Amino acid sequence: MSIQANIHLIVGEDDYLAETAARRIIDAAVPAQLRGSALETVDGDAGNEEAQLASIRSCQASISTPPFLDPVKLTWWKGVTFLPGGGRGGKTTEAVGTALKRFAENLAENPLPSNQTLVITAVKLLKTSLFAKTFKSFAQVVEFASAGKSGQRQEMALSRLPELAAAEHLTFAPGADAAFISKVGCDTRIIVSELAKMRTYLGTSRNEVTQDDIAEVASVGGEEPELWEITDAIAQRNPARFIATLSHFEGKSGFGILMATVAEKFFRELIVYRDALDNGWLTPYGTWARDLPPNVAADLDAAGIGPTAGKSPWMMKKSVANARQFSMRELRVARYRMMQVRENLVTSSADDGTVASELLRIIPRSRQASRSPKRA
Repeated sequence: MSIQANIHLIVGEDDYLAETAARRIIDAAVPAQLRGSALETVDGDAGNEEAQLASIRSCQASISTPPFLDPVKLTWWKGVTFLPGGGRGGKTTEAVGTALKRFAENLAENPLPSNQTLVITAVKLLKTSLFAKTFKSFAQVVEFASAGKSGQRQEMALSRLPELAAAEHLTFAPGADAAFISKVGCDTRIIVSELAKMRTYLGTSRNEVTQDDIAEVASVGGEEPELWEITDAIAQRNPARFIATLSHFEGKSGFGILMATVAEKFFRELIVYRDALDNGWLTPYGTWARDLPPNVAADLDAAGIGPTAGKSPWMMKKSVANARQFSMRELRVARYRMMQVRENLVTSSADDGTVASELLRIIPRSRQASRSPKRA
């Protein structure tokens, strides 16, 4: 079965990326002066079976109706939330699954005319589903990767930042790109909005964004900060930022245990980095010593930070910078306190505020804290 150049399926939870890809196709397929009449949009955000079946019927009706007065027609089935694999619309029912299967088979057996185009943007799609396999046999399919963990989301956002910034003719000073993502978050739409705001702030005088610019202009992204913002505040040893960020989470069920677990893991990882720094195996810049013993390299890889562990240079540099904010003794004591707090929360009636209290004892810098390793 040949691939049809005029049928596109774009899958991704980042709606900005999916929508941008769709609009590129629309711009190429439909002249600007015809988009008011030749572009038909079908809403795919449906939360129950009745609405989902109606959405499928609407899309089928659109592609089954040829253009009337215009030379071309494009149907955009936008933001479908109920393809196999779930999404905001919840689990696909048997009736909806059957209708989707019939829809895909009909397209496979009856190619669209060359003057018609179908674009589908969807939140999620189970790759092993019959719908996905059928569509991939005849359509152009683009899937934007989803990253579940906050560290992965940061890395993906950071990798996309140069291209998004170039659209505003912006570049970042060394380290400012990571500071920008750390502050505004990983949502692409928010990143684009913050870049536009930064462009307005800088005017025509310069194009390079510095950390001072970010502190002055950029806003914290999203309505709710992610947990990594709390660990960033801990690493910066900034009690004011810690309290401000923590306030967004307080009162949520089970937050104390979650925070204690996150903090314990954070300090546990920093102990490994600090030990590597203090032994001269790791430089303050996040690079490995050339004379690293093979047995040490193997142990560090097993701990998840070694030369072949796959850590990105940005994450290595950030983690090393965090470890240098504490002495080894501080890190060991901090981890022990978090383990004790977590145990008390699980086995007794201790309240969530205990976590914040303990961390506020840890965050302020002690006079004995050493920020430099024994040797670089």
